[in-house]
Amino acid sequence: MNLNSTSQLLARNEDALAGKILFANPEDSYPQTLSGLQDVYVWSQSKTLCDQLLRVGFNEEKLVFSAQWDAALASDFDHIVIYQPKAKDLLDYLIASVLPLLKVGGQVWLVGDNKSGVKSSMKRLSQGLEDVGKVDGAKHCLLYTGYKQQTAKAFVFEDWLTTWEIEIAGQKLTLCSLPGVFGHGKLDRGTALLLKQLEQHRFMSDVANARLLDFGCGDGVIALWLYKHTGAKVTALDDSALALKATELTFAANDASQQLSLVASNGLSGIKGRFNYVITNPPFHTGINTDYSIAESFFMTVKQHLTLNGELFVVANDFLRYPPLLDAALGSHTRLLRDQGFAIYHGRQPKKR
Repeated sequence: MNLNSTSQLLARNEDALAGKILFANPEDSYPQTLSGLQDVYVWSQSKTLCDQLLRVGFNEEKLVFSAQWDAALASDFDHIVIYQPKAKDLLDYLIASVLPLLKVGGQVWLVGDNKSGVKSSMKRLSQGLEDVGKVDGAKHCLLYTGYKQQTAKAFVFEDWLTTWEIEIAGQKLTLCSLPGVFGHGKLDRGTALLLKQLEQHRFMSDVANARLLDFGCGDGVIALWLYKHTGAKVTALDDSALALKATELTFAANDASQQLSLVASNGLSGIKGRFNYVITNPPFHTGINTDYSIAESFFMTVKQHLTLNGELFVVANDFLRYPPLLDAALGSHTRLLRDQGFAIYHGRQPKKR
């Protein structure tokens, strides 16, 4: 079973990981390996990782895919292992979330690749933990730990929610976001360009009855704009539990909850049926690394989810090699705009001849 360098570093220190253990956002199937020796739980905010763990036999009853851990399921952990996230504010969120779940005297472990910024994160463990220090380092990764010596402050989910208002492409929107969500607390420039382009687009005459999909929904800004502009119900898909929760809260803040369907999915595997419009600002990172596989998988399968003459809109950094993927998927594409380092592409499911 292949493990990331971070998990290999944990594995060589696993003699110290004994008892009841919670993994927060692991990067691979190492929790399953350790579960044969200890009482292991996993809290993952990635549907992809949850699916991977289930495939290798991890106990579904001890696996949680959600924006926050349910303390009713389990608490009083001896150890909590956090994998360094790309977003530092997400690390703060995770630490605040798990400290109340840890026994007094228990340990929080933080592991990460040097490129992830883990070196500067040790001080973040000092907020609520004692005797914080480096345990080990190898393969360009570092492992830190700290001890809980007193009762932790209760975690309040609402304290981490960011809400703001914007006006974009003819629509006034109230947006909600959480740490770790793409574009947290601000409107991404590429998304802004996409929405302005969509405002100019001529949608089908009965678009209010159309099926619309926002792939990689983030905080829900594209999905909400589509609903406001077209009146149609929108399906919003993401791999991230935090993004799905943010989108849910965004629609609720705009009194539009009934117009939203949420799908947690690794790519389009969780989607059924076909859509008249698929709109996306697709992710191109896995952790800190550029990863074309997400977009490649999306483009390879999107044709199966477009109606005849159905339309695809994509915004992306203009250096990404998406045009050949679009052509392979739909036969051809049009670049509608190139500006500010972004490109907007349009493709259409060809009608049968």
